[in-house]
Amino acid sequence: MTIGAERRKRRGHATLALAGYLLLTLGLTYPLVTQFGRAIPGDGFDGWQNYWNLWWVKTALLEQHTHPWFTNLLYYPTGVGLLFHTLNAFNGFITLPIQLVFGLLPAYNAAVMFSFTLGGFGAYLLARYVLGPGSSRLAAFAAGVIFTFSPFHMAHLLGHMQVISLEWIPFYALYLLRTVQCGLEARSSKLEAASVSPPIWRNGLMAAFFLVLVALCDWYYVLYCLIFTAVVMVWAIVRIGGYRPAPVLPSSPAPRPPRSSASLLLRTLAAIAAIWLLWAVVLSPVLAPMLREAGQSRFMVPDPTQSRTLSADLLAFVTPQEFHPLWGKWARLFGKAFTASASEHQVFAGFTVLVLAALGVWRGRKPGLTRSWVGLWLAALVTFAVLALGPVLHIGGQTALLPGGREIPLPYAWLVRVVPFMDISRSVSRFDAMVMLALGILAALGLDGLTRRLRGGRGRVAACAAIALIVFEFLPLPYPLSPPDTPEWYKTLADDARPGAVLNLPMNWDRPGYLLYQTEHGKPLSVAYISRDDPRTLTERVPVLQHFRQLGPDIIAFDLAAQGQQVLADLGVRWVTLDRYKMPGGRERAYTEAAAHAIFGSQAPAYQDERLTAYEVTPPETAAPYLILGTGWGPYDPQHATRSFTGTAPLIVHAAAPGETTLRVTLAPGSAELDASRQGSDYVISVPLQPGMNALELRARQPDARVQVASLALEP
Repeated sequence: MTIGAERRKRRGHATLALAGYLLLTLGLTYPLVTQFGRAIPGDGFDGWQNYWNLWWVKTALLEQHTHPWFTNLLYYPTGVGLLFHTLNAFNGFITLPIQLVFGLLPAYNAAVMFSFTLGGFGAYLLARYVLGPGSSRLAAFAAGVIFTFSPFHMAHLLGHMQVISLEWIPFYALYLLRTVQCGLEARSSKLEAASVSPPIWRNGLMAAFFLVLVALCDWYYVLYCLIFTAVVMVWAIVRIGGYRPAPVLPSSPAPRPPRSSASLLLRTLAAIAAIWLLWAVVLSPVLAPMLREAGQSRFMVPDPTQSRTLSADLLAFVTPQEFHPLWGKWARLFGKAFTASASEHQVFAGFTVLVLAALGVWRGRKPGLTRSWVGLWLAALVTFAVLALGPVLHIGGQTALLPGGREIPLPYAWLVRVVPFMDISRSVSRFDAMVMLALGILAALGLDGLTRRLRGGRGRVAACAAIALIVFEFLPLPYPLSPPDTPEWYKTLADDARPGAVLNLPMNWDRPGYLLYQTEHGKPLSVAYISRDDPRTLTERVPVLQHFRQLGPDIIAFDLAAQGQQVLADLGVRWVTLDRYKMPGGRERAYTEAAAHAIFGSQAPAYQDERLTAYEVTPPETAAPYLILGTGWGPYDPQHATRSFTGTAPLIVHAAAPGETTLRVTLAPGSAELDASRQGSDYVISVPLQPGMNALELRARQPDARVQVASLALEP
């Protein structure tokens, strides 16, 4: 067979594999294919945030002609940075043509199809490389099925588009291994001669390219690629250290001197460093401000208890997935014991997969290249499985596993302290993406060995049966879908050309549904929903917004009836909507409706139906000064009705005209003292005013003392 014919044959097999993954994606996400332009897969929560992401990337690029990592359409009027938001910009870029021609729903679903199909294909190509020439293509196909249709991947289809966008990881792994292999081939070993690769620089460029794509999908996956790179480096060092040139017979011609181990090691490490350096240079416009922000602020770092809660449970790896039509109900009942949410605790490996992976490990018992590959992927499997378990071991939802209620610490807790910025991560169980990639490759090695033993038709039948069993174990049918529920009023609001922002109520916690509505009306939102709350927004710093957020007054003394519409007008709010479907009852509804009534009084709604009441803000004729908290304050403590600060805390007095006012500060019992004059039990500070924002600062009498403030009030 000629070289050209061989290439055409390989392309034909690759096309068949790609088509196979597409057909499986259509089948395993059913009934999505029947609702492609009417719904998105998932539970109707985080999916709308990612739906908005696609819309925002288009809006930023084509309408505002700016980059998408900052938006002025959320948290208006300050806007908010999206550097630590799960923007998955790649999906926004790649689906732009579909969004422009067919709309947002088909664009979202096309991104789903793309991620699952290409993720499987990438794992297939990686497995083909590892298995080598003459290996079973069905075994390689099984690797892609395991990786892309794993319960982990299907569970995050509930709404985490950035997590389902794992398609570039196997491509990065493939070209990283090609790069390292090129370095190892320099020693002219017979073992590597069977694998002929393009030049090392070309493989390195491709690895850097796919790493950039990984970053444009999800920063979690960049961390995983970094750790995988470290595993590959250790593997390469072991291989280089174990190399011994063959003895040369006296009658043999003089061989070409082999490279020394030190030279091989340097060449390999330099190639890997070049990949990451090139990646950093390409992404520096985004990476540099992220590093600067992470170095200066801590808002993107979640509470450490979340990493404990969102870790994988040891039993979850062998607990069947919860969408299965036969045993899904039982699995959901069992899964209630796990601490993580449904989308985070589903890390089922698959019993067929585990058996095949065990066969793959057994196959690597003999010396040779297969043994070397098994060593690499087994090391990757153990590394990522242990990391997915989080900072302490969970078994059946319990962590107190040792006598006296002690816990078993795991390496993740140490890694968070050692690796810079790793504490920004929160959902630890997502390391399972790499667990399934490693299991897929090991299972492919096992299945390939099985088909070689059976030979011919029996081997192919066995491979097809194994793939069918894997698909059956992973079966998630029917997959839940969520159609958009945008009220008609928002569609009419889109035709209103007047400027102004929308304040959606209730807002005691952030709801992604409001982002869905914005894709329809296009107006700025005063309060929104992003992946990491930014304290520099005004949500918890300005009265009125504070009231609706806390379902009660904060520490700023404020009259909603007298100044509520004034504050809203100053914030650029024109429309306030109350959605009764989102607050069915209880204190949430009672307080929100009461506060809205206090602000708008007897003013007639601009719109009303059984679900929505919408008001238009009318700025008052006279405006009084009011307080805004700066960004140095601690969170509101509802139990003691206080906020605290250490050392100093900024305040802002918003004034419409020049004048003077007095700030009265009431401290909580036992608080440290302020560096200010006292009047009875309170502190009073005279504040001269100019039109606009007037900054002042509260200061503790002792530099590092903690001050607890119960009330801030402006007096004429």
